[in-house]
Order: sequence, then structure tokens, then C-alpha cells
Amino acid sequence: MRRELTADPEAGSYADEIVLCPAWGEITREAGELLRPGRAAVVDTETTDLYGRTVEIAVLDTATGKKLLDTLVNPGDAEISDGARWVHGITDEMVADARPFEKILPRLRKVTKGRTICAYSAEYDRTVVLKDVERAGKKPMYLEPWDNRYCLMQAYAGWLGTRRWLRLGGGHRAAGDCEAARQVLLKISKGRGFEFSEGGS
Repeated sequence: MRRELTADPEAGSYADEIVLCPAWGEITREAGELLRPGRAAVVDTETTDLYGRTVEIAVLDTATGKKLLDTLVNPGDAEISDGARWVHGITDEMVADARPFEKILPRLRKVTKGRTICAYSAEYDRTVVLKDVERAGKKPMYLEPWDNRYCLMQAYAGWLGTRRWLRLGGGHRAAGDCEAARQVLLKISKGRGFEFSEGGS
């Protein structure tokens, strides 16, 4: 590619200034890999408070969008704060009869096993889940390693060339946020390119 670019009569003089593998190109390729069947899953949690206990968790297959897990979670003796309830709309009454996290953990492990775990804010969801695993007295296993995680918000910001925090807009329920995050992954995977008109501009 570099040889062809250098040999081009119009683009050749700019060859040294052109980056053939920009950051967004690498991110686009990563997104494409994460959309391969069985390769990854998108996870989202809703909590009692900022970095609180899980009250809802969902997992979607990145390739198909199929729900692998979508359930409310009983947070035990932790009440849902007014601020959290205002954001996601989940009440203490809604989770009163839900299963506790330790009962949901086996299913969470099963549907994420062997997959890269994607989340719009990977650090947040990872921290929430690991705290709940610890409270349950269980081992995190492959839910813990950072190299098994992929932050879609960081990838999206890098793809757009910005350092700003980017709002997701998924409605603040776990399954809806998972699908919104998956749509970001799909958007990134389509890439973007430059068009050169004949004769220049």
C-alpha cells in the first residue's frame, strides 16, 4: 500500500504525511472481531447507588443481540437510593422477590465464559460485579481479568478522536443499555474512510 501510494502521481508527494493505520482503523478492526459469533458479550448493571449493589443485570450476545441474561437482582439489606431510583426507575418493591446475586452468578459465568466482556463503562460494571462476587463469598474467576474486558465508551471516543465522556442514551435499564452499547459497537465496526476526487479539490 505504501509503495502504491508513493507511486501515485497526485498522492505521492503527501505519502510521508499519510497514516495508513490510524487509531480509528485499529478500533474498527477490533469491533469487527468482537462481532464474530460467540466472540463477545455486552454486560450492563443497574445499582442501588453509584458503585452500589446490583439491582438489575443484562447480558447480550454482540453478534446477534440475543438476550443471554436479563434479570432484576435482590440487593439484600441495601436500599435503592433516591438518586439511583430517579435514574433507572427500579424500586425496592420491584426487587423484593428477585433472586440475590449469588443465585444469578452461575448463569452470569455461563453466558460470559470464553467471551470478551464488553461494557459501555467497563471499569464501572467490572467493579460493581466484582464487589457483588466478593460479598457472595465466591471467586471471580474469568470475570476479573482486565484483559478479558473491552470498554466501548473508550473505544468510541478513540474512534471519534475525542477525550470527552460520551452519553450512551440507552434508557438506564440494563437490557436497553446493553443494546445501545451494542449499536455503538456496530457503528464502530462499519469504519469510516476518505474519498479522493479525481483531479483533487
